[in-house]
Amino acid sequence: LKAGSKVRLGGGVHQDKSTIVASKYGVVRKGLQGRIFIDNPTQKRYIPSVDDLVIGVVVEKHAEQYRVDIGIAEPALLPSLSFEGATKRSKPNIQVGGVIYCRVVVASKDMEPELSCISPHVKKEWVTGQSLYGELQGGYVFKTSLSLTRKLLDEQCYVLQCVGQSVPFEIAIGLNGMVWVNAASPLHIVVITNAILNSEYMSDEMTRVMVEKLVSSI
Repeated sequence: LKAGSKVRLGGGVHQDKSTIVASKYGVVRKGLQGRIFIDNPTQKRYIPSVDDLVIGVVVEKHAEQYRVDIGIAEPALLPSLSFEGATKRSKPNIQVGGVIYCRVVVASKDMEPELSCISPHVKKEWVTGQSLYGELQGGYVFKTSLSLTRKLLDEQCYVLQCVGQSVPFEIAIGLNGMVWVNAASPLHIVVITNAILNSEYMSDEMTRVMVEKLVSSI
């Protein structure tokens, strides 16, 4: 890193005075907005880190907060006002079982994780339906390995490029290994889901052939 450069610490690293120290083994990567994290392809269990984008399922609904399953031992906390433009009189009414795309704002081994649907960058109120985070309507949610999740988040992800050339779709990817997809028909959703899951250990050429076969069945 260049002297004086600003970075944000992600999973697997922490600050010890003026030094950044790794807390697990893996490859050091720099993600969006200068975020430094350790990418460990053998990691099986998701460990929350601040600014992680995650997909969760509401398991409890209370007046002031939701409890959201993000794939860890205990549900995470999502305050009911942690939505862009939410007030006590105007806030989302998400039911148990609802799927939410959000980010981690508190991650500590001594505290329960806290989530937020407020973006530091995209200022669209939740009532417009154009906010970056919030409830994901329709579509289908499935679980992948954490290593595949990292690949899907790459701007040059080959399988998503291949599928997108033939089938328009929406996708949200959580660093906790959860993926949401939506498309024009249930058959399209099935094809996209299978293409993503099949691609994990394939080369680009194998991925291209596989996607072509799946798309031909539509």
